[in-house]
Amino acid sequence: MSSVKEPQLERQGRRLAKPGPTLLAIGLLGLIPGIILIVVGSQWVFALGLALLAVGSCPFVVGVALLLASVVPRWAARHRLFA
Repeated sequence: MSSVKEPQLERQGRRLAKPGPTLLAIGLLGLIPGIILIVVGSQWVFALGLALLAVGSCPFVVGVALLLASVVPRWAARHRLFA
């Protein structure tokens, strides 16, 4: 038997988590080359690496926030204590 006591909260948590991995992947596509350009490059290549880090960090942070926010309703759906 499932330990979910409130299926509506469970569905809400799954809906929040659905775009999370996609946004993480999109963010990593900008972060990884940005880090490599910062380490290897100099002058304008360094600036390009910083720009890639700035652009790639936005979807990455949103993806992490969605995944963390999806944990709350899924945890609450099981009537478990938070602290």
